[in-house]
Amino acid sequence: MADILIINGSARFNGDTQKFISRLTEGINFDQLDLLAHYFLPYNYDNQYPSEDQFEVFAKEIVYHKHIVFATPVYWFAMSGRMKNLFDRLTGWVTTNKEVGRNLKGKTMSLIAVGTDGDLPDGFINPFFMTANYMEMIFKGHVYFNSNTAYNDEELAEIKKSFFSFML
Repeated sequence: MADILIINGSARFNGDTQKFISRLTEGINFDQLDLLAHYFLPYNYDNQYPSEDQFEVFAKEIVYHKHIVFATPVYWFAMSGRMKNLFDRLTGWVTTNKEVGRNLKGKTMSLIAVGTDGDLPDGFINPFFMTANYMEMIFKGHVYFNSNTAYNDEELAEIKKSFFSFML
């Protein structure tokens, strides 16, 4: 099992987010979970979910890694709906399943965002940073890829070196 876990929140398995994950992680040992491949319902206050809800199994995978990287496309100026759903469930989990949920404390969190605008929208990073603080994780930063930009190998190597420097 790798120290790094990348969670892909895209609605497509082989979309731009996956393409940038693949390019950025060449030569790096990591595990990946795709939200598209897992079924779990949105958070509810009763904390009652059907047996086919896979959140508990999915979330328990997260605690086995030191570095958690959330990768999401930018959808309408925010993270994907799948990623937001995961964040809602995770933040509820640290209070409803404290023994497991609080094992996120001290882990690092980073963000890979992919969109078509020149820059990330104002405030895009806030939910990631604030969630890391709430879960007592250490937010280590983000990288943004404009999918309309062609990144050469040298540029990608510099981004990779900077983004993964604290993990490797």
